[in-house]
Amino acid sequence: MSIGIDTLLEDPPKPAIHRARPPLRILGTSVTQIEPIMRAAREDLGLKFEFITLDGTKAQRRGALSPDSFDIYDQWFHDIDLIWPTASIQPIEVERIDRWDQINDLPKKGRLSPDMPRATGGDPSQRLFVQLDNTLGSLQSDRISMLPTVHNADGFAVVGAEAGSITSWSSLLDPEWAGRVVLQSDAAIGSLDMLFALMARGELNARDPGNLSLEEIDKLVELLKAYKLAGHFRCFWADEEEAVNAMRQNKPTIGSLWWSGVIKLRSLGASVTMVTPQEGYRGWFGGLALSARLDEWAGDAAYDYLNWWLDGKPGAIMARVGAYMSNPESVRLQLTEDEWAFWYEGKPASAPIKNPSGQTIYDPGSIREGGSYGERMARVAVWDTVMDEHNYLVRRWESALSG
Repeated sequence: MSIGIDTLLEDPPKPAIHRARPPLRILGTSVTQIEPIMRAAREDLGLKFEFITLDGTKAQRRGALSPDSFDIYDQWFHDIDLIWPTASIQPIEVERIDRWDQINDLPKKGRLSPDMPRATGGDPSQRLFVQLDNTLGSLQSDRISMLPTVHNADGFAVVGAEAGSITSWSSLLDPEWAGRVVLQSDAAIGSLDMLFALMARGELNARDPGNLSLEEIDKLVELLKAYKLAGHFRCFWADEEEAVNAMRQNKPTIGSLWWSGVIKLRSLGASVTMVTPQEGYRGWFGGLALSARLDEWAGDAAYDYLNWWLDGKPGAIMARVGAYMSNPESVRLQLTEDEWAFWYEGKPASAPIKNPSGQTIYDPGSIREGGSYGERMARVAVWDTVMDEHNYLVRRWESALSG
């Protein structure tokens, strides 16, 4: 076969230019952006990541206003009520989620089973599915607002003292603890902890704790200010590291804390107990959303990251800091029998229970407060939520904290 003169005269092919891909940018909080998760994502996916870790309020504002600054939004489901209307995130295609069928009914239907009590507030099912008119609701569709991931049922913590007979949210406002109480500063979360305490003491009655009226918000904030002026609170924290630092100062402390903070305190040698309040827990649910500004490559990489969160390993890491995962059976395959029995079944530890760094945080015979996964989630009395009067609550709450 001969080669024509025209072919010989053609310019030789130019070498392909390989441009380095930018890192995948994950905007979230310290709840999920912990070193073991970040390290495992890099190792398993072979991608470059930029983890943007802010407190909840700052992450929320950036998520709503700056979709160009992130690729994936890793936050709480109740934030969607504020983020979705800004069009800063886009629907997730269910068909691209490999283990969608493994996700249990808690985020899909609001309950693990039909006989599980429904809590007030905004369970994730109410804002999970994208409807035909692009609003969010519980009617199932082939598009979702966020991929449901980690979640929990939270009470409050007692550090450096025996919890003893403490079984009520009212203890947060007991004069015995004056000057030694820490409270979450996020209005959507801290207000519920304060509300539970006030209601338990009979100082405030709310018709619907998950959706306060203007008058109820005014009453809540005025009582918060009164307790604050009396020196009842030690501090208000935005990032859990602030709570951990405040609670490890060798002085008995009580107040808002998440399970990840409990594990951190235990790893530092602190004596800490999570109370199981008789009035019920405050529940929260986390998830992953996609920026509306993703290009094709980043979109494919983002779906890889979403699917990685459901493969079991991330859920096992999060179990070791006290959080549950939306597809627990995949997590079970990545935990030892002892770990599964302790974290999910609520059974006494038959072997040392360790955190993701390998430190023993519970000795054999220890038991997780509150019981099994099903028992704890069934005791959720209110879900973190964005109330109808959320903007008014935030203004009044933040004014009280800064005043």
